[in-house]
Amino acid sequence: MFKKYALVLILLMFIGCGRSVVVTVPPAVELISYGNIGLISFEAENAEGELDEMATQRFLQAITQSQRGVQLIEIGELYEVLTEVDETSIDQETVKAIGEHFNVKAVFVGKISISDVKPQVSIGALIKSMGIRASFTISMTSRLYSTDTGATLWTDSLRWKDSLANLSLSEGGIPSFNVRDQQDTYAQLIENMVFELTRDFRPTYQRVKQRKY
Repeated sequence: MFKKYALVLILLMFIGCGRSVVVTVPPAVELISYGNIGLISFEAENAEGELDEMATQRFLQAITQSQRGVQLIEIGELYEVLTEVDETSIDQETVKAIGEHFNVKAVFVGKISISDVKPQVSIGALIKSMGIRASFTISMTSRLYSTDTGATLWTDSLRWKDSLANLSLSEGGIPSFNVRDQQDTYAQLIENMVFELTRDFRPTYQRVKQRKY
């Protein structure tokens, strides 16, 4: 009898508390309504190799996976795009010209930069290109422009400190990120950064309590 009453009491507690459900919260920045959106390849600053290519492709994947149906068009590297519209830098009028020339309503521009490179072993004159462990600061930034007005629609940036083994350094101490040599290591680093950078484009999920009537 005691067990029966205990079960009834537990059931009443659950009924009184009500149920909670998981709801989808739309992304902070919705892109599909813009139609065609241009993507200028990420610039790599103070780095050699394929870091720019890795960042661009991972960014493209993150956006298209977050918002199915978004029309993202790769329109080339920054210097190529500027040459096409006969400009030398990104400003309001340049962004408008890009929209007209490439038939896009918005355009993403991004940069990835390496600084504070500190080898953790000394490098002799005869082994300048050997792979070593080095710490560095890596920054990633992106901006979305409206090509109708040239105004900034969204921007975000990250700055991380990290270290990698077998990182090749040139004579000037500039790191070389070669995807063929260190695909898993470099790709994971870029993937983690892009995931954080693109959080505003992903839907989120929130648990809410159902109202009782």
